[in-house]
Amino acid sequence: MKHGTRAAKETAISTAGITVAILVTILLSSCAPAATPDQKHALVGTWASTVTKEDALRVVPDFKQEFLCDNTGTFSWEFKEDGKFAIDQKPLPDCPAPANAHVEDTWSTDGNRMTIAKGQPAQEIYEWAVEGKMLVLKHVSGDCVPCKAVNTANPWTRVG
Repeated sequence: MKHGTRAAKETAISTAGITVAILVTILLSSCAPAATPDQKHALVGTWASTVTKEDALRVVPDFKQEFLCDNTGTFSWEFKEDGKFAIDQKPLPDCPAPANAHVEDTWSTDGNRMTIAKGQPAQEIYEWAVEGKMLVLKHVSGDCVPCKAVNTANPWTRVG
């Protein structure tokens, strides 16, 4: 009978050990950080920013004067879920309407980096951060001087 009691105790201890191990695993997994949603979704929507001639010159001091009107004004940038975007530009009051007031292309993200026109000669890369209704871009790479000036001069405000 002692043998049966000893076996029952060993089974009880073994079962208790497994139960404790399961509880520890559950508790530890509940303390782990939750999986973050795809950050790309934070950018989807419409953003607006106004860039003055002074703003463009602050970002790019040697910006050519003859191109300032074409690259300043109020911009509306819509990032679509499918990886496409559209930018529309309204000129400043003292500037004529720009020749290319509407631009469409592609965008993608990798962590806090956004790539515009990936794999194309006009490719631009920015670090991005969304805080509330504000989008801030920091130029990382790309040769488009007007893009750098317009996209980073001021924070973008979510409007839709």
